[in-house]
Amino acid sequence: MSDTPSVMVETVIKVDPARVYELVSDLDAMASFGTEFQTGEWSSGRPGTVGSTFLGRQRLGDAEWETTSTITKADPGRTFEWVVGDVDNVTATWTVTMRSVPDGTEVRYAFVHGPGPSGLRERIERHPDDEAKFIEGRLEMLQQNMIKTLEGIRRRTAR
Repeated sequence: MSDTPSVMVETVIKVDPARVYELVSDLDAMASFGTEFQTGEWSSGRPGTVGSTFLGRQRLGDAEWETTSTITKADPGRTFEWVVGDVDNVTATWTVTMRSVPDGTEVRYAFVHGPGPSGLRERIERHPDDEAKFIEGRLEMLQQNMIKTLEGIRRRTAR
């Protein structure tokens, strides 16, 4: 966990970067694309701007939990980023970058775990010999969900 595990997926979506940004900065849209993030609600600041926060509700199997996230980058058509938990000791960082390419928009969706506290860290502390297995499994789940999210954006923009 000290290496801050990460995963990134990318694709090209045949639409303008501004449209991709509109969707990735929309909590309701993002909740409709994947499977873990269920819903979000803006709790402070102007929605989608740097420093604004939202309460997110997640579900994975039978487990449900809430997180508070803070927007750390909001550059329309280029980057949308949020951190989960304490901004000085984040649980995770999620970043979506967009770049115009001849076929539309290259979208990169990245996740970095840590360095702050998390359910994964707690699980590893209880079973340190299984750290690599736990990290690999969690990153695989995240990657699959991130792919579903990008595919959801592709479907929504194809309408």
